Amino acid sequence: MSKHLHLWEKLNERQQATLTAIYRTDQSVEAAQKEGWRLGSIREKASVWRNLQYYFEPTSYETLLHKLLSLAGVVDQGLGSTLALLERHKLIECNYYDGELISIKLTTTGRAVARAGLGELAPKKPPKGQLKPRQWEALCTAYQAGELGLESGLTFGDYAGFSWQWTWLRLRDYQGSGLVKEVGYWNKDGKHSTKLVITQAGIEFYRQQWSQYRTLYPDVNAPKPD
Repeated sequence: MSKHLHLWEKLNERQQATLTAIYRTDQSVEAAQKEGWRLGSIREKASVWRNLQYYFEPTSYETLLHKLLSLAGVVDQGLGSTLALLERHKLIECNYYDGELISIKLTTTGRAVARAGLGELAPKKPPKGQLKPRQWEALCTAYQAGELGLESGLTFGDYAGFSWQWTWLRLRDYQGSGLVKEVGYWNKDGKHSTKLVITQAGIEFYRQQWSQYRTLYPDVNAPKPD
């Protein structure tokens, strides 16, 4: 028996239900964050978005965490004691303000214990060098643009709506052989500007890896290479 499963079995039914509700909230928020990144949202630190909001006024929007804890039947006078025990086991971290529970953060150990108890496996890390969905989508866009390249958007460096920091920079510096590059030129108004162009290495990568990534990310518009 793993140490995480052993710790899960030391919890009583109420404590397990509480930890499960927190874990389900954590995973829902993580999935939403990943979808946001795929669509180009700015990345927040995990320490921020994993801080799950609990507190809400009775007349306002109910948080997901409060809803799932309520459905688990643990939102009562005994919730504080249950959370305190989970916190002593370093499974969660609670944040209070003026005696009111504001938020809960699931720890790495808490996530592992919940997964062990629920029989779920941690997602495998992708192989080193594998592009993320948003990065692959950006490369597809650059490939389709060809030699004409992509003009910079309203935000400096965010070509075609893809983040420079989280997407293009990764492709530019990909394993020492950039898949894209910035090219300077003089526009019709006589002003110096830049555009982003796929490199020969990027073209070869696209051609060689197209089938694999087409299977990995079928929702990405990736035309079959020439």
